[in-house]
Amino acid sequence: MTVPRYRDPAAPVSERVRDLLGRMTLPEKVGQLNQRMYGWHAYERTRDGHRLTDAFREEVAAFDGMGALYGLQRADPWSGVGFTDGLDARDGARTAAAVQRHVVEHTRLGIPVLLVEEMPHGHQALDGTVLPVNLAAGATWDPELYADAVAAAAAELRARGAHIALVSALDLVRDPRWGRSEECFGEDPYLAARMTEALVEGARRAGVAVVLKHFAGQGATVGGRNSAATELGRRELHEVHLAAARAGVAAGAAGVMAAYNEFDGLPCVANRYLLTEVLREEWGFDGLVMADGTAVDRLLRLTGDPVRAAALALDAGCDLSLWDDSFTRLGEAVERGLVSEGALDAAVARVLTLKFRLGLFEQPGPPAGAAATGPADAAELGERVARASVTLLAHEGGALPLARAALRR
Repeated sequence: MTVPRYRDPAAPVSERVRDLLGRMTLPEKVGQLNQRMYGWHAYERTRDGHRLTDAFREEVAAFDGMGALYGLQRADPWSGVGFTDGLDARDGARTAAAVQRHVVEHTRLGIPVLLVEEMPHGHQALDGTVLPVNLAAGATWDPELYADAVAAAAAELRARGAHIALVSALDLVRDPRWGRSEECFGEDPYLAARMTEALVEGARRAGVAVVLKHFAGQGATVGGRNSAATELGRRELHEVHLAAARAGVAAGAAGVMAAYNEFDGLPCVANRYLLTEVLREEWGFDGLVMADGTAVDRLLRLTGDPVRAAALALDAGCDLSLWDDSFTRLGEAVERGLVSEGALDAAVARVLTLKFRLGLFEQPGPPAGAAATGPADAAELGERVARASVTLLAHEGGALPLARAALRR
């Protein structure tokens, strides 16, 4: 029996992608661009442990595959997952393996799924090591120490079977009213660029691909409101708000996440200037562009039609959705002539390329022999970052503490 070319680990990645893409139906292609399901809906706790849900099995069956699954291990107040029902480190690794086994064994082509996790300051999961937030990490002015801490956190994520870390790095604090300021390394583009390089290098050391958030200018929205418009001109965009992204891409980031905000009147997820002209054509980036959560569905206010919304985002350069329903309609967009199948194939090829580069077809589950709890020095490195982040203010002329009269003014 002849082994398909895409199954041959010795074949060049480009040939494996081309062979696999040529075997895929339109629905299977669309399925590779979707990341619709919350990962914590993919499993449920039973008296005997955790099992995959019917909802997960139905999602896989709908497109005979799954491009990516977000947040399988996520646990926090937002997801509502805790120790009573969530996955600890060992159960997380077992469940990740079960997810891959089901997808590979119950689909026609057996394409593994990318497991995507949040790693804002440590893996956002039960038993995960928490690191200081980016604002504190930036205050260390120590990229080497930060890279070591990121490598330790990423090793925990990888040991549990995940492949991609979503990490905020690209935003700058330009308005202290913005509620996500702690996700930034600071206000300085040079500092953000150096810390972003360290972030990518540390994660890659642990075998984890990084998707950098958010592209671009999200820290400069009008009035400090999250996901609002910006009033940036192109010079400020390039000189200030793209410096970290440019550095992260050059360091080997696997992807960027299109921001919620608008630039020049268009939401970033539909902004061809940002996602194609700058990112791909000017910088030569060949990785993934991921939408932020439901960002494609938000385009309905521009298009009035989910199929047109999906086409608009894909044509702009978005490859992979997040929690959206609109991107599941890309097959209709092709059939209606709103976007070419060639554009669809290009996006699918980027998703498949990452899967091959990460070795998913040879080892889809957690690495053999990996400790599910990650390296023992993760907590110690986090403490070192916290200590280094302490910033002393110069006390000249008896300025501190401030006098009551000064406070009243």
